[in-house]
Amino acid sequence: MNLVIVSWLLALAGDSLDLKECYDLAVQRYPLTRQIETYGRIQGLKNRNLTVKYLPDLSVSAQTSYQSQVTEVPLAIPGQSIPTPHKDSYQLSLSVSQLVYDFGVIRKQKEVESVQAAYDQQAVRVELHKVRGQVDDAYFSVLLLQEKERSLLLNEADVRVKLETVQARVSSGSLLPSNADVLGAELLRIRQNLAEVRVSRQNALATLALLIDRPLDTAVTVRLPAVDALSGVGGKKRPEYLFFDLSRGRLQKSIDLIGRRNLPKISGFVQLTYGRPGLNVFETSFQGYYIAGVKASWNLWNWQSDARDRHVARLQQELLTAQEEAFERNLSIAVENASSEIAKLEELIRLDEEIIALRSRITRQFSSQLDNGVVTSSEYLAELNAEHQARLLMQSHRIQLQRAKINYLTVIGE
Repeated sequence: MNLVIVSWLLALAGDSLDLKECYDLAVQRYPLTRQIETYGRIQGLKNRNLTVKYLPDLSVSAQTSYQSQVTEVPLAIPGQSIPTPHKDSYQLSLSVSQLVYDFGVIRKQKEVESVQAAYDQQAVRVELHKVRGQVDDAYFSVLLLQEKERSLLLNEADVRVKLETVQARVSSGSLLPSNADVLGAELLRIRQNLAEVRVSRQNALATLALLIDRPLDTAVTVRLPAVDALSGVGGKKRPEYLFFDLSRGRLQKSIDLIGRRNLPKISGFVQLTYGRPGLNVFETSFQGYYIAGVKASWNLWNWQSDARDRHVARLQQELLTAQEEAFERNLSIAVENASSEIAKLEELIRLDEEIIALRSRITRQFSSQLDNGVVTSSEYLAELNAEHQARLLMQSHRIQLQRAKINYLTVIGE
């Protein structure tokens, strides 16, 4: 039995899972993901509120009042009586106003809301990018424990085969019984380690299951992700870069809106009123009348509020520039560290291969010497375990190398 056979048998025990599938599931089912759609719906509602400002505005008002003095005409016309207005008045009015022109204020407000929604959605994507690191931790923990289990199974198989050979020689009297006892104790120790590794792997699987929001059977196997050559990758692909761009756009749109919000607004209006007095103050009965016209409003002075708001926006742009520079510096450090880790692991794997070649030769020699009674089972086991540890270490380094490459891609935003 060898490592390939053991891996094949384990793969048959359950379904397999790859890293990309875990990324997709973790992002799809992460609670913050729902916020992307929610921000889009919020923008749609705000845009509808802005659009209705182009529609007529209807209002109803009612008023009653009493005044201490009314208009009197100090003239006497023979045969005529000039009515005196009532001191109490009553009015019920329906007003309709229609915005005619606002110098693009509503259009600018829509642009601000649009870029704000994109900004909020990208902020969520920045947080979702961090989920990859959590998935990596759980996924590669399972993978390392899975490889350790496979190594232990291989070790167990080798010890069992050797135990059968030694027991045959003990029966023939060519070896002492203690040699078989040592190998039997080693089998029990391996089974203990297997039990411990399987519990740890189950815990790691439980963590991964929580991250991807999907139940995972203990028989599931995770596949070592294949990473192509890293040459040619790069560029500003991290979601933070788009976030910074949207932040700048949001601030610029806000500055543009500040420059327009106090421009003139032109609107038409119609007011229908029923009350007493009407437009003729000398008519003492209730009357209906209307007033129609066009009006313009312009806030000529707001005590430099616009200037201060623009200053605040420019200061926020300076803060944003500093944040982006700090991000790029930290990213450069992270990329350099990831590259160094990859180079280190590639060198370790090269040395692992040389160590395993030597350890395999030594183990074969000690196996032959044990069969001939030259060395004891303890001496043989020491060399066998050293070879298996070297193989496990190399496989761990290979897994760590793939993780380092995955981490490099995550750091640069691939």
